[in-house]
Amino acid sequence: MAALILEIFLGGKAVFAVNEKSDYIGIMFYQKFFGNVHQNYSRYSATLTTVSCGHPIKVYKQKVSGDAKTADNFSDWQSAKVGPYDGYVLGALVGTVRPDCFQDQFPKFFEQFDLDLAELFYWGRLYDQYIIGRSMVK
Repeated sequence: MAALILEIFLGGKAVFAVNEKSDYIGIMFYQKFFGNVHQNYSRYSATLTTVSCGHPIKVYKQKVSGDAKTADNFSDWQSAKVGPYDGYVLGALVGTVRPDCFQDQFPKFFEQFDLDLAELFYWGRLYDQYIIGRSMVK
């Protein structure tokens, strides 16, 4: 019932319900500098939280409803839980192995940037907008 109400509130986008025992796939790690966990499976949807390189993300099986099964970009996304937030993260930006992150390699240098929350959000938005893959231009 709550998932149905939430689906109506979110405008018919896919909603996944987390059942800790049966739907849990595993832990994946964010691979890029910064990124966002989204409310829906779209690069342009609302951001729930921002994560940095190497941040662990709980990944769950996607339970879909409505037109999500036929959406072109739905298979590119992972259903994720980060802290108290249930959302979506681009599958190309997460991996099963913890990466060697710039923040971890040079912590004193990185801390000198003194980034605030808004700057972290915009760095994450930048990585959301990158098109990942090879160019089709010859």
